[in-house]
Amino acid sequence: MYRIVHRRDALVATIMQAIPLNIQFRRVLVGDRWEAWLHLVRRLMEVQLHHQPDQLCWKLTRSEQFTVKSMYIDVINSSV
Repeated sequence: MYRIVHRRDALVATIMQAIPLNIQFRRVLVGDRWEAWLHLVRRLMEVQLHHQPDQLCWKLTRSEQFTVKSMYIDVINSSV
């Protein structure tokens, strides 16, 4: 999607504020691309954006803080 959108610098919040969505693609979305777009829009509709600094949450630890050990364990387990 990113490769075929007209304004790559547009913010998700800006696009999602308008009805219909304020986005234009350089090509027509058909087939799998259309389905992927609809899936993405459905998922984004559930997201509530707030004017707060972004925060990183590392889901591989209970504390949600990054550790090399948690990353290593995940890489080892996913390659098996």
